[in-house]
Amino acid sequence: MNRLPMVAVLASSLAACVPPSNQPMTAAHAAAIRDSVQVTLDAFRRYSAAGQWDSLGALYAPESEFRWLEQGMVQYRKASEIREALRRVPRTSRIETTYNDTEIVPLAPGVAVVATAFYTRLLEPGRSTSVEFGGVLDMTLVHREAGWRILLGHSSSRAR
Repeated sequence: MNRLPMVAVLASSLAACVPPSNQPMTAAHAAAIRDSVQVTLDAFRRYSAAGQWDSLGALYAPESEFRWLEQGMVQYRKASEIREALRRVPRTSRIETTYNDTEIVPLAPGVAVVATAFYTRLLEPGRSTSVEFGGVLDMTLVHREAGWRILLGHSSSRAR
């Protein structure tokens, strides 16, 4: 499945947020962006697996342009809404996610898009079974003083 059309849609919605650059990005700069965004994606997965909800919530950008879409609709219009939802998740819950066919596309200095297939297991205390699902995830990340932050995101699960 080719996710690049979804990446293009997210990238075009970000165009107004990206200042114009007079110089093209070098291959070394693009590689550095891919590497540092991968570190952020790994932290996202690690925080979820460890139930570090405050650390996970800090990865979402506080800008007013923030949006998170799920299953064809805007789920969150503010990063604070995701942070609040994470505060309600029991500290003992865990979210284990694997990513496959991950593509990290540097768009400009300080801006990158991630497109990946995922498989997630939600493990909750007191439950003998886990909730499991998979699908695709697209995120636009922007680099800020505190590091890479998710500005736009989209997650959709496969139909069963």
